[in-house]
Amino acid sequence: MSQTATSAPRAEKDAGSWWAAALYPGEHAGAEPVWARLVDQVLSGLPEQGATPPPADAGDERVFVPVLRPFLAHTARLVEGELDERTRAAVDLPAVWADAERWLAGRLAAVAARTFVRELHAVRAAGLLRGQSGRDRFADFLRRLGGRAALAGVFTRYPVLARLLAETCLRTAAAVTELLRRLAADRATLETGLLRGNPGPLTGLELGSGDLHAGGRAVAVLTFADGTRLVYKPRPLGLLARWNELLGWFAGHRPELAPRPLGVLPRAGYGWAEFVPVRGCEDRAGVELFYRRLGSLLALLYALDATDMHCENLIACGDQPVLVDVETLFHPAFATPPGNGPDPALAALHRSVARTALLPTLVLGEHGALDVSAVGGDSGAQYPEELPRWSGAGTDDMRLVRGRLSYAGGTNRPLLDGDGVDAGRYRQSLLTGFRTAYDCLAAHQDELTAFLGAFAAEEIRLVMRPTQVYAQLLTGATHPDHLVDGPARESAFAALAADPRPHLGPLRTDELAELRAGDVPLFTARAGATDVTTASGVLPGLLTASGLDRARAKAGSLCAEDRHEQEWLISATLATRQGSGGHGDAPALPGPVAAALPDSGHLLAIAAGIGDEMVARALHDDTRANWLGLELVEGRHWLVLPMGAGLAEGHSGTALFLAQLGRLTGVARYCELAAKSVRALPALVEVLAEHPDLARQVGPGGFFGLGGICYALARLARLLDDPVLAASLPAAVAATAAAATGAPANVGEGVAGALAALHAVHAETGLPEAAELAATLARQLAALPRPGEPGFLWGAAGVDWALGRSGSMPSAPGLGWCSGAAGTVLAAPGATAADEFAQAVAARPPLLDHSLCHGELGTIEALVVSAGQGHEPSVSALRKATARLTGAIEQYGPQCGTPHGVPSPGLLTGTGGIGFGLLRAGFPGEVPSVLLLGAEEH
Repeated sequence: MSQTATSAPRAEKDAGSWWAAALYPGEHAGAEPVWARLVDQVLSGLPEQGATPPPADAGDERVFVPVLRPFLAHTARLVEGELDERTRAAVDLPAVWADAERWLAGRLAAVAARTFVRELHAVRAAGLLRGQSGRDRFADFLRRLGGRAALAGVFTRYPVLARLLAETCLRTAAAVTELLRRLAADRATLETGLLRGNPGPLTGLELGSGDLHAGGRAVAVLTFADGTRLVYKPRPLGLLARWNELLGWFAGHRPELAPRPLGVLPRAGYGWAEFVPVRGCEDRAGVELFYRRLGSLLALLYALDATDMHCENLIACGDQPVLVDVETLFHPAFATPPGNGPDPALAALHRSVARTALLPTLVLGEHGALDVSAVGGDSGAQYPEELPRWSGAGTDDMRLVRGRLSYAGGTNRPLLDGDGVDAGRYRQSLLTGFRTAYDCLAAHQDELTAFLGAFAAEEIRLVMRPTQVYAQLLTGATHPDHLVDGPARESAFAALAADPRPHLGPLRTDELAELRAGDVPLFTARAGATDVTTASGVLPGLLTASGLDRARAKAGSLCAEDRHEQEWLISATLATRQGSGGHGDAPALPGPVAAALPDSGHLLAIAAGIGDEMVARALHDDTRANWLGLELVEGRHWLVLPMGAGLAEGHSGTALFLAQLGRLTGVARYCELAAKSVRALPALVEVLAEHPDLARQVGPGGFFGLGGICYALARLARLLDDPVLAASLPAAVAATAAAATGAPANVGEGVAGALAALHAVHAETGLPEAAELAATLARQLAALPRPGEPGFLWGAAGVDWALGRSGSMPSAPGLGWCSGAAGTVLAAPGATAADEFAQAVAARPPLLDHSLCHGELGTIEALVVSAGQGHEPSVSALRKATARLTGAIEQYGPQCGTPHGVPSPGLLTGTGGIGFGLLRAGFPGEVPSVLLLGAEEH
């Protein structure tokens, strides 16, 4: 790049040194880099002043393509100059390059747009743009920017931009040339195999299907003259070939359920794969078969420790779910233990069917959730976060703003009459396929284990961070502030160091180098080895065990108990695709119910059955026990998560039921499990007491916060006779005091719940700190605005109850506890309200929801309290409702307040609360009301 061409303050003989000094101040280089020579050649071919470009009709950064056309033309010459005659003869190069150029133009524009817009605003502010309209002035800016002096000035101010543009061109030229040469070399073999004859010359090339790795290489789709399509993968396909062999082995045992393999031609370091078209199912039987096969595919992926099998990796081809990418088989599970130590439930989740990403995998954001899994990929859904997009593109007011964007979706869901069919409607088909395939694998464990040895030498990809993390970093790195020199560019990736997971430390140098070059970092390993390969070399022994060894161990442990747990996870994750149905009454049970005698012994026996199921489903390590459960996050989205510490949906509420059950039955295993499940609670509240900012994030609520944790600690300390839990109460009270700052008024997550919980702690233990904080919270709550909405958990009824005052209550919809009439009756008992409530409960049919929150047992609690106060209509209604509930549980099993009634161990919506409610109904004098945060006097 000459001084004449660029107006840059350097001499031609110092070109390499100038570029190096501009990119990395204080350092020097020798010969001018190849990319710098390309920039020189592009600039030297420009006129001093640019010509008026054609009108820009794009609605995004592509409006800058006219300025970048010299880079595109130079890249075309590079590709053309590298092709031999044999390759040219098999390619319609103008047509192929037109496709490649469109893709490259978008890549270059995405890199340059933010800098060009900054320049646009600077020139406009200086009053230098001519034109009557914003579009006219933008066209004038493009004319200026297309001139040698102006563009050289931009590159002088932002030399990293010049490098990125040139290197993108060089890498694209190298990748396209490599692809076309490989096609020419393999053409004869392809024609006898995947192409099934001579399809004519190559006429189309769709670049960039997937992430860019290893010098800008990515999956590409090729189109030939007769319409035949072929997929090129610039990575080894041996793993996919072995996967096909495994599918063949499985088909030998279960031919009707075996997913079909993908045709491949592996080559050294790359390969070719058949293009799978999207086809609809002929009828509902085809959809059912699709989902049964998808279930069997899930069982195979689970056995091989697969992950990242999202919607873009699966194609619905009629009644066949075709997996087109298996590079993440045999994948290790990397996880950071939570702050209170390792969690056996988290470990179980990371080795479960859920990690495959074939089942619902929700990405949460401010505006909702997006399911990116192989059963999700909802076309037309919107991203849950506001994302950068261009406003005013093609005008002098062009700027980057944030807004909602639509998700393109995938081709992964079976089609019937042109519409995608949701997996939730075929849950049983998917479960049947999974169960059949799992049992087949378990029955042939020795064969399976031996077969896995064929994978040992094949390359697998390691997803060390979510690809989206890298994509966001690369997008942020196009900000002009990051393009002034090398250190500024590297600062865009500083967030890499914030992740504390230990396996990432040795990888950061390679991550930075690849991101700096514009690639998504790529890490690989052999399935049978523990060494990790990076772009710069091999990191020996980075994995604690090979993926193959882990899969062999899993294959050897397949059993009925594990299958039962995985089937629960399938049902639970599918349920997460259903949003919150609110807190109204559930529909009635689908059929008649024969009432059963609701005596205390009968209720205790049913509760013990629930307790036994919890014991069986508990997940253990040497020190802790926990469960996986369905949790309603932010009141909107159900997620499968390890149970946290909270009372409503966490292990402290479940432990409270088990401890109460243990006291009534005298069965030690219930109390032992309760104690083990809350073993980390004292350490947790100590941390929260020491860090008030963390305590405020948890909140003070009586059910969803530290108030509920205080209550559980006090009750469990007595029920389990545990001095360690009792000793942690002062710290829990201190954390609750910190959490109350700025909290809302309600019972569920606010000050009213904390106030009621602290009264209970004092009644239970006599702890003076609890009484002192309760007095403070009462004054704080009295000064807060009274909620306008009805209900106990979130509304005015709970606040008035906590303050011990009665008044006019807003009418509550439904009969449930959380937001309906049961909560109102509990908050402000009165003869008229109790009469109406008892009559309404007695008259209605049994509900499909038995939960404490807004199901049968929440309404029964109000009857228990009223009956205990001598209200005769409640006594009669209680007897009828409890008999009806007992019969319903015997006939249908416990029905949770979760989507589809999926069993979950939580207190408010799960089986823990159902069990507790049964104990309360059977033994009201011995079991305090958890919905009223009741206590035993100390």
